[in-house]
Amino acid sequence: MEKTALVTGASGGIGGAIAKRLHEMGYDLILMYGSNDAGISALTESLNSPKNVESIRCDFRDSRDMDSVSRRIAANHKNIEVIIHAAGISRRELFHEMQPEDFEDLVSVNIKSLYYITRSLIPDMVEKGTGDIISISSIWGSRAASMEVAYAMTKGAMEQFTRGLAAELSHMGVRVNAIAPGGIDTEILSNLSISEKDEFLSDIPFKRLGRPDEIADLVEFLLKKGRYMTGQVITLDGGYTL
Repeated sequence: MEKTALVTGASGGIGGAIAKRLHEMGYDLILMYGSNDAGISALTESLNSPKNVESIRCDFRDSRDMDSVSRRIAANHKNIEVIIHAAGISRRELFHEMQPEDFEDLVSVNIKSLYYITRSLIPDMVEKGTGDIISISSIWGSRAASMEVAYAMTKGAMEQFTRGLAAELSHMGVRVNAIAPGGIDTEILSNLSISEKDEFLSDIPFKRLGRPDEIADLVEFLLKKGRYMTGQVITLDGGYTL
């Protein structure tokens, strides 16, 4: 019986790595992405069986578009077993200097997408009595983050979304977990200068950034082995927060 996974932010480094791993695990894919057409095309072409992959462009900054796209997906796909919330953006600046439009973008992409996409797909999971929802949070969701206050706010909200929804759905057979990475070698760290990145690396006990495929490893573990886990936010940061 075919099984399908939906991945948001699939054109990004972490989302793309997770999508590849899910495809290797035998899942058909629904790849939701914002505007990186080249990135999603490259990802699709790298897969062995792209015929089982559907790419859907969605404006994560527009609630109406997210709602419309999510409802359409729910109507057309009744076999979605996994939702991966990997869409996310970061803004690094002093909180009082952040422009309202940047703050609204953070809230829309990092938080509102959780609501619109998840609520459309939960009913089928509940009806089948099984499903996994995994969100990509950040170590800053539970720790102080100078220069990333608004970003940390959104990731803190994601972690409460994870715990609260897990409590709500646990007796219905649906698992809800999150992964909180530290520094991962993706485009999102491009907002750091060379000196800032060097300083960041010096504070990581493993003395390196994490790799997107290591996030995918943990997703695979949760889907294959972590069947008794729900409501957990798992840190993956090379010891940075010890």
